Amino acid sequence: MGYEPTVRITPETLRWVAQASELRAWISAAVVDVPWLTVLQRDTTARLAHSSTSIEGNPLTLPEVEALARGENIGTDRRASLEVLNALAALRWIWKQPQQTQIQEKDILRLHALLTKGLLPENGVGAYKIVPNRVVDHRGKPVYIPPGPEKVPGLTRDLLAWLNSKTGLRLHAVIASAIAHHRLVSIHPVADGNGRLARALGVWVLYSRGFDTHHLFALDDYFSADRPLYYLKIQQARDLDDDLTDWVEYVAHGVVSALGQTVERIRSLQVGTVASKILLTKRQEDVLRFMRDRGTVTSSDLQAAFKFTRARAGQILKPLADAGLVEVVGRQRSARYRLAK
Repeated sequence: MGYEPTVRITPETLRWVAQASELRAWISAAVVDVPWLTVLQRDTTARLAHSSTSIEGNPLTLPEVEALARGENIGTDRRASLEVLNALAALRWIWKQPQQTQIQEKDILRLHALLTKGLLPENGVGAYKIVPNRVVDHRGKPVYIPPGPEKVPGLTRDLLAWLNSKTGLRLHAVIASAIAHHRLVSIHPVADGNGRLARALGVWVLYSRGFDTHHLFALDDYFSADRPLYYLKIQQARDLDDDLTDWVEYVAHGVVSALGQTVERIRSLQVGTVASKILLTKRQEDVLRFMRDRGTVTSSDLQAAFKFTRARAGQILKPLADAGLVEVVGRQRSARYRLAK
């Protein structure tokens, strides 16, 4: 027998999915030919890598992950850095895959190899587990015993066969992603990295089915924001004989939440009709948002808020003023700044 998920598509799920589709359509229209698209994409990739690894206990902060994504050496724990670098490599590999293609068993193992390179013994990288494993809580108490190694290849193939079937392909990408995420983490097919692998598969399903074409939202931020709830929702579905109804609702709500954050960010960047004249840095985005929220500000305000020197504040403000995004009122030390109208 193959895999067939147990799930009811509730009115609540349909509402979240419809809202997610509307937000996605708005985002797709808003980011056409804008110069700051690559900035958003880099930021989203870093946030996905940070949130997915932090769920598993990686101690690096988001600024440290962003520094690693820029190729900087942050001089921290090697294993923690390697986990993040591997997650970044895995996401970048996903973004390079053709859309509307079927995800195969070799792809799952390739993804695991990217996520665990240098972190596991050679025979465990990009390979199924060969000894039983288990899921434990924070006290070390077993909360879930996954299928044994002998069952894992067949169960994984069954999941992928369903995902690539007419039935699986007919489902909305958000629903299919949620199901694939839960099923793979429950199969627990590898010695280590099962959570990261399952979340990466969820991201991949959204991307491969054209839902996250521009990869601009970080769903894993939603899971990371309340890790106890994330783990609870996974286990609750298992306790209900793998009835994924509530789990799918939870993930669909998470997609809406993540997309909503992206919409707000894009709106905060649409601060003038001349925005296309400048490729904004992340720090310039932060300053523009600060002005949007505060109105007219001084250089001293920015120095206090962002721990800038006066010279650094000037370096950030001048391109914004030159591009017409920011108006300068007054001169030199008495100057005040506000968003251009």
